[in-house]
Amino acid sequence: MGLFDAVRNTFNRPSPVDQSSESDQPAARRDEPVEIVVPEIQAAELIPAYDAGDAPRLLDCRESYEWQQVRIPGSLHIPMNQIPRRLAELDPADEWVVVCAHGNRSFSVAGYLIHNGYRASSLAGGVTDWWMRGGKTEGMTRR
Repeated sequence: MGLFDAVRNTFNRPSPVDQSSESDQPAARRDEPVEIVVPEIQAAELIPAYDAGDAPRLLDCRESYEWQQVRIPGSLHIPMNQIPRRLAELDPADEWVVVCAHGNRSFSVAGYLIHNGYRASSLAGGVTDWWMRGGKTEGMTRR
């Protein structure tokens, strides 16, 4: 099952991060989706923490060809649609910043991780903004 199928199925069950029990909620509200707030972190804020070795773990959710072209050194690469079946590879004790090209896919993936009990945020502007602000990159097209 890909991420889109997993997200669609997510709205048919309560969130594990919702601390209230179903019996506390009126019957009409039990089937309503839970709003998930996805924090975003700016590259200008993350780069100094990364350079100091004090950054959260980075999860790059782009496709393989994108990751080969340019990536943030040390980031874990799991393409977006593989994340549901590879979720066990992510340590739930770690804080995760999800990265994509511009910040759209990473926002969705971070929301999925949060829904599944992980501490996650999205890199606003993605690896593009990271590179433009002088963050370290590696790959075939960026050095």
